[in-house]
Amino acid sequence: MFTAASDLKISRTDLQKVADFLPYPFIIAEDFGDTHLNTYLNEKFLEEIGYSLDEIPTIDTWYEKGYPDETYRNQVISNWNQAEIDAQNEHKVFVKMKSQVTCKNGHKRWYEIKASVISKIHVVAFVDVDKEVILQEELRNINRNNDRMLSILGHDLRSPVANLMAISSMAANTELTNYEFTTMMHQINDQSVQVLELLDRTLRWAKLNFNTMQQKSEAIDFKNIISNVLEIHKATHESKKIAIKVQIESAQTVVSDPELVTIIIRNIISNAIKFTPNKGTIAIKLHENELQISDNGIGMTPQMMEEILTNTNISRRGTNNEIGIGMGLQLVKSLTEKINCGFIIVSEPDIGTTIRLVF
Repeated sequence: MFTAASDLKISRTDLQKVADFLPYPFIIAEDFGDTHLNTYLNEKFLEEIGYSLDEIPTIDTWYEKGYPDETYRNQVISNWNQAEIDAQNEHKVFVKMKSQVTCKNGHKRWYEIKASVISKIHVVAFVDVDKEVILQEELRNINRNNDRMLSILGHDLRSPVANLMAISSMAANTELTNYEFTTMMHQINDQSVQVLELLDRTLRWAKLNFNTMQQKSEAIDFKNIISNVLEIHKATHESKKIAIKVQIESAQTVVSDPELVTIIIRNIISNAIKFTPNKGTIAIKLHENELQISDNGIGMTPQMMEEILTNTNISRRGTNNEIGIGMGLQLVKSLTEKINCGFIIVSEPDIGTTIRLVF
């Protein structure tokens, strides 16, 4: 007859042999009253995660080593405690969850951690799922970038095409002299060239960045960007007789991605024109590393601004009933985060809106 202690010793020894045979890191631990001691680490644990039994003699020291960030450690412990409660309620004989473990060499690796209890002996296995988790995150990033690209293509090309429609509609529905007709045809031709250039440039940029949104770092020529954007929107703001004032003061050199900065400025100016009434005013001012674009349009309530910042706002029509697609400033917010640019909205209903970009 074996004593209970002998049975436990044989059980522990057998577990150790099995643990060393299996290709996963294992911790074997045992409850001693209020103390939870780690009693064995298999060879794969020492090889892959790296800590020795002297370095993590208890569950508390394991948490400190495996999760050195206190906030994340507390989150892991809370999640594990909840997983244990759920397992008990569902009458499961094991607990499992995913977490990112910090190995002794400093490398962080995702594991699915599975634990079961045999008498007072806890067997904890670490199944490497690092590649799967990273791949899932990459796929999520690709999807986010794809959505962003489609937003850029749709939103940026909408305004210049609308300009062409406005000019051609005027030509079709207004009695014009030959001179006026010729002048308008020149406008349509100029706008068509600009739309084609914008389309070509945007598509080339999107093709290069569709999944990864690669960034460049170049000195930004704000004067040239603003001039080109205003030229694209010339027909729209002139038809509304909006006065646009541009003041470019001494500015420090800003290094960023010129394409993303252009998209940001183009969307803000497009929005300003859309929500500024006929004979209104838009002011564009650059000083040092801050660009301000202000209008005396219909403005926004605090709730509208909060919805933009939390990506929950919906489209509304402009002062001339222009159709929006509800993503202009949300897109701006997203892209400013991408280039580490401050994005500040100051607005009051019936007073106007100022967008501040701090590079």
